[in-house]
Amino acid sequence: MAAGEKTPLTRDVELGGGGKAAVRTRLRIDNACCEAEATLAKKTLHAIAGVDKVSVNVVGRIAYATHRPHLVGAQALADALNEHNLGASVAAAPEAADNVEEPVDYKELAFVAALLLGLALGYVIPSLLVVVAVGGAVPLARDAVRGAWLQKRLDVNALMLCAVLGALALKDTGEAATVGAVAAFARFAEAECLRRVRNALADASASEGAQVRATKGDGTVVDADSLIVGDVVIVRAGERVPCDGVVVSGKAAIDESALTGEPLPVHKAKGESVSGGTVATNGFVKIKVSATRAEDAAAELRRLVDEAQASSTRTQEVLQEFAAYFTPGVLVAAMLVALVVSLQRALVLLVVACPCALVLAAPVPAVASIGAGARRGILVKAASALEALAQVSIVCADKTGTLTQGRCRVVAAGGPSGKDALRLAASLEAKSTHPLAAAVVNEAVGCVGEDVAGGGSLAEDVRDVNVVAGAGMAGTVEGRAVKVGKAAFCGVTTEDWAPKHPGATLVWVAVDDIPSLCLAIVDPLRAETPRALQTMFGMGLRVAVLTGDTPAAARAALEATKIDTARVDVRASCAPPDKLAYVNACREGGAGVLFVGDGVNDAPALAAASVGVAMGAGGTAMAVDAADVALMTDDVALLPAAIDLGRTCTRLVKQNIGIAVGVKALVVVCALAFDLALWVAVLADLGSLLLVVANGSRPLLDAAPAPPPAETLYQATMSPVVAEAPREPATLYQATQQTPPRAPSPPPGEFVVYYAAWSQPSMLAKAALEAAAAARGGSVRAVDVDDDSDDEAGAHGVAEVPMVARVRGGAVQAKLVGAACSASAIGALVRG
Repeated sequence: MAAGEKTPLTRDVELGGGGKAAVRTRLRIDNACCEAEATLAKKTLHAIAGVDKVSVNVVGRIAYATHRPHLVGAQALADALNEHNLGASVAAAPEAADNVEEPVDYKELAFVAALLLGLALGYVIPSLLVVVAVGGAVPLARDAVRGAWLQKRLDVNALMLCAVLGALALKDTGEAATVGAVAAFARFAEAECLRRVRNALADASASEGAQVRATKGDGTVVDADSLIVGDVVIVRAGERVPCDGVVVSGKAAIDESALTGEPLPVHKAKGESVSGGTVATNGFVKIKVSATRAEDAAAELRRLVDEAQASSTRTQEVLQEFAAYFTPGVLVAAMLVALVVSLQRALVLLVVACPCALVLAAPVPAVASIGAGARRGILVKAASALEALAQVSIVCADKTGTLTQGRCRVVAAGGPSGKDALRLAASLEAKSTHPLAAAVVNEAVGCVGEDVAGGGSLAEDVRDVNVVAGAGMAGTVEGRAVKVGKAAFCGVTTEDWAPKHPGATLVWVAVDDIPSLCLAIVDPLRAETPRALQTMFGMGLRVAVLTGDTPAAARAALEATKIDTARVDVRASCAPPDKLAYVNACREGGAGVLFVGDGVNDAPALAAASVGVAMGAGGTAMAVDAADVALMTDDVALLPAAIDLGRTCTRLVKQNIGIAVGVKALVVVCALAFDLALWVAVLADLGSLLLVVANGSRPLLDAAPAPPPAETLYQATMSPVVAEAPREPATLYQATQQTPPRAPSPPPGEFVVYYAAWSQPSMLAKAALEAAAAARGGSVRAVDVDDDSDDEAGAHGVAEVPMVARVRGGAVQAKLVGAACSASAIGALVRG
């Protein structure tokens, strides 16, 4: 993917005419070890008719090709690459296999160890030096021939081979053996270093692929890949949700940090959606699968990160162009040195002619930064966006839903028509996803869900709905023309009867072109907004707020942050063209502009900015597609973190370039001034390569999100008894109410056990309760949580089985959950 190109977030197939749409194919290139192979792969695929775009991630050994399948198939692409011995194959979408830790190549390690041992013994047994030199030259010769014949290029293997043969020609077997052994060690060290980077990336990316087994509703354990839409699976505390789905029974706290970066678990209950790859930290739920593993949200995130890592920055492209001239230039210089100075010094120049460290200076930091950002909930859609983030000097932010919570509420109302106009307006606004629309609906009926449950008070006859960006919404409700939005849009000529509330946004309602109602709506500020603004000021950034709201509302929101509002450029009453014009004006002035928003009206400005950032959790699909970066949660504090990620990546690239060029320049100067040993040049080249990879991988050190604060998983006054406890995962004990003081002789009560017939611990707890109640007295009622016809378990908040509750007077006095349901604990509960 070319630098600077914007890629839609959710597009897997590019639209075309009829059945000739372009598709994106993922290819694995096992023999890609440096940018030379990446360049070769791009040239090979671009030369094929029907291929539109090619991007290669050399670190991950993955390529993406956008092509027309009616002209060239996926296997044909792999075959074309394999003509150059690249070890290509058509790969499935990024799956768990990609995140399996790549093992050490022990065969190569043994070969290198043998060469180094032979080198050490060679100074005692000189004949071994020739063996080591030849042994080190064999793989060099093999790969050099492969590169020259199949890949039509002169690579580092050819340069090292020339150095070994040159030393042998000078009858310096010790030098030849040292170069051969050190070259083998360098190859292994480079491969091992990149292997560690790939493993770190797999760990830093969404780790949802680790769980590949799922428990179905009947208790059978199956491969998660075999699940289909409609299957019901069971997820208990400590287990991973295998696929996207909807909770059909039970409750659980779900850790979504792998997808969103949000550290706090989110509580899920019946009817709520859950995403594959998330983890149940507490509770018990049954989930109906809504998408297979290949189609769920986790798979989409893996694909997006994978494609982003295959994109390139402008710096990377420049370095590749430079490397194409660097090696031939050094070769010419080496020949001149051989003729004018000495062959020994010419061989040293041959060694330093390898540009591996230089061409990896940009890809490694970019790939590591994208992986680290994904782990923190910052989805960078292309490597070029990292460069753009580093150049940002002004941040333009929408207010509603970005700096504020987007959870508006009506605080005052006025107008001649009152409730009837409100019902008509809410019926129309129910068709919108804007936060202000939700506030209107909530004021009329509580919420849409409550309205449906209550039989429905909103009008169903809503037609000709038209959203006018930056102005409002119009439509026909029960045959009457209704407009909701700004005063001018609704034909308001006087605002004398509008409610007065400081900082509130005024939403007007016109029925049959007659202004009938005005609602004052406030939107609370996000708790993290003040800290995010202060951080951006500390980073030397300018901040502008571009909002369609009134100036008073915009100023009131900023004053709530307790910061100096004079430092913020506030532009109120902005329509989409106004936001676009502001962004374009800033860019024409030479500023790097970042625009962050979440609505349809933000899409033009997002696309025009140097960097567009969408609030991915609550943002519209159009806003997310138009952006270069998506924040996977509504935490606006991730915004300065994203800018810092881009600055860090750019700084690391510059450092890597300095390391690669500086070391080579030093070796060249020393080679021309002194008789530098060949093995010293080889070690210097290896050292610069390892430094570049290690330095570029530093973003991965901060990849893991902050651990969630410890939750109180149980609260009770009685001591939990875990002896003889049946083994049930995670939560050991839970009680929601304190046990009241015991009466001297409490009367027998009612005991309820919530169990699952497939669970042995559940059945043991059920039997223990029945036995204890029979001995002490009291009635026992058993409820199977898997009985979908009985919603009692969900109504009583049963989050895990088994659960045993003591009920007196219709109230739950105490309960035992999970592993706390031992025979002795149940006996104590029954005794009171």
